[in-house]
Amino acid sequence: MKSDKNIIRKNHMEQLHFITKLLDIKDPNIQIIDIINRDTHKEIIARLDYEAPSCPDCGSLMKKYDFQKPSKLPYLETTGMPTRILLRKRRFNCYQCSKMMVAETSIVKKNHQIPRI
Repeated sequence: MKSDKNIIRKNHMEQLHFITKLLDIKDPNIQIIDIINRDTHKEIIARLDYEAPSCPDCGSLMKKYDFQKPSKLPYLETTGMPTRILLRKRRFNCYQCSKMMVAETSIVKKNHQIPRI
């Protein structure tokens, strides 16, 4: 029998998945963590994470490093309030050539903080 904690967690995850669909976020690597209603706007806390890629310089497999400070992406208005996504992007490190790389998504251009909507 499932515990109440597991049922609540499952319902919470289903709600976050529904919000991803509602906001038309198609990148499966973006995971919504929480939503905070501020007085003037809504904040969607999300994380961009995926498996470590190969290094573009030397070709060896990179390692997951840590997350960047959140990018503040202005997004579509929801329920009449401005919305922004606080997106924490995974960083990767190559231990062969010491190259650092940040996870990329189709929502934002590389090295930008303005979404493509």
